[in-house]
Amino acid sequence: MKKILGIILFLFVFFSYAQVKFEKGYIITNEGEKKEVIIKNLDWSDNPKSFIYRVDDKSSDIIGTPYKIKEFGIYGFAKYLSYTGPVDNSSDDITALSSTYEPEFQNETIFIKELVSGDKNLYSYKKTTTKYFYSDSKSDIQQLIYKKYNPEGNQSKIATNETYLNQLKLIFKDDAKVIAIIPKTSYTTNSLTKVFMAHNQQNNLNDSNNQFQQKKHSAKFNLIIRPGINFYSGLKTKNLLNAGEFPSKTNFRIGLEAELVLPFNKNKWSIIFEPTYSFYSNKKISIPSGDKLYTINMDTYSFINLPVGIRHYMYLNDKSKFFINANVNALHLKSGKAKSIDMAYNDQTFDKANLASVIAFESFSFGAGYVYNNKFMVEARYNSQFNIIDNKASQSAAMSYTSIILGYNIF
Repeated sequence: MKKILGIILFLFVFFSYAQVKFEKGYIITNEGEKKEVIIKNLDWSDNPKSFIYRVDDKSSDIIGTPYKIKEFGIYGFAKYLSYTGPVDNSSDDITALSSTYEPEFQNETIFIKELVSGDKNLYSYKKTTTKYFYSDSKSDIQQLIYKKYNPEGNQSKIATNETYLNQLKLIFKDDAKVIAIIPKTSYTTNSLTKVFMAHNQQNNLNDSNNQFQQKKHSAKFNLIIRPGINFYSGLKTKNLLNAGEFPSKTNFRIGLEAELVLPFNKNKWSIIFEPTYSFYSNKKISIPSGDKLYTINMDTYSFINLPVGIRHYMYLNDKSKFFINANVNALHLKSGKAKSIDMAYNDQTFDKANLASVIAFESFSFGAGYVYNNKFMVEARYNSQFNIIDNKASQSAAMSYTSIILGYNIF
C-alpha cells in the first residue's frame, strides 16, 4: 500500500508541475514601458503576491512583484494592476470580528484583479476575504467599504458597516437607472459586477478590448461505463480456527460513474460517484491442527460498492489529461449467495462466521489514470482493507484489492 500511495503522490507532483504552462501576456513596468512576455499561469485562487514571466521561450525566469510591475495580464485569463494605498483586511470570520465600525486600514502594495473596465472600473483583492475597489477617470483607486463587526465588543451581536452602498450612490449619482438597483446590491463579485456593467453598457463605455477577461467555465456532467479487473490480495483470516489465508484471485468488476466537473479552477476538480459490482471466487483452505485437518470455505463472494470521492485533472494538451482521485466507500453491500465463512472437519460444518450484509465507511481508495478526448479512460486504483465478517471483535477476514479500470464516456 505504501508503494502504491508513493507512486500516486509522485505522479501528482510531477504532472501538477508539468501542466503549468507559460501563456502569452504582457507587463507594464513602473516606467510605463509595455512588453509582450509569456507568464506562468498558476490559476491563482487568491491574488498573486508575485508572478513568474519570461521574455521568450528560451529566456530564464523573472519574478514580477507589485513593487516593480505596474500592470500585467494573461490573454484570455485575467488582468492585474499594482495598487499602493490603504487596505482594510478586516476578517469576516465570526470568531475573529473587530469591535469597531470603522475600517482598519493599513498601507500595502498589492496586485488587484480587474473585473470590469470602462468609464467605471471594478477590481477585487482576495486574501482571507474578498475586498473590492473602484476607479474612474476622475478618481484614483479606492476601496469599497464593507465590514462585519461586534458592536461595543459584544460577541453575541454582529453588525455590518455597509459604507459601500453610499459610495456606489456617489459614484453613479448621474445614472438614475443604476441608482435604482444599488439598494439591492450585495458585496459580492456577481452583484457588484452587474452594477458597473449596467452603467458602462448603457453608456457604451465598456472596454471593447475583452482579451483579458477570464473565460467562464460551466459545470459539466459525465456518465462513464467502467469495466475492469480486480486483483485481490490473499484474504487473511483471524481467529477462524488457526489463522489462514484464502488465495489471491483475479476477477471482473463493472461500474457506472457519475462525474460532476466543477465550474472553477479551469474545470480541474470534480465530484465522482461510482456504484460498482465486483465478485471474489475462492477455493477452500485447509488448516492443520495436531493430527487433524480442518477446512475453511466460503461461497463466491460478490458485493456492490457505493464510493464517493473527488478527482483532480492535470492537462497535457487539449485532448490528453492525467488525473488522480480519492474515494471513501460510503456503503459496501454484500450480494450473491455467500452468507458465511464455514469451518468444517471431515466435510461436516461445525461453526460459522456470518458475513456482514452492510459495511459503512470502512475503506477508501486512491487512483491515478489518463483520459483521452474526454471519451476514453484508463485507471489504476488501490482499495484499502475492510473486514467482510459481521462485527465481531475476535474474528476478521480482511479483503483488499488493486484494480485496472477502463472507461468510456457515454455523455
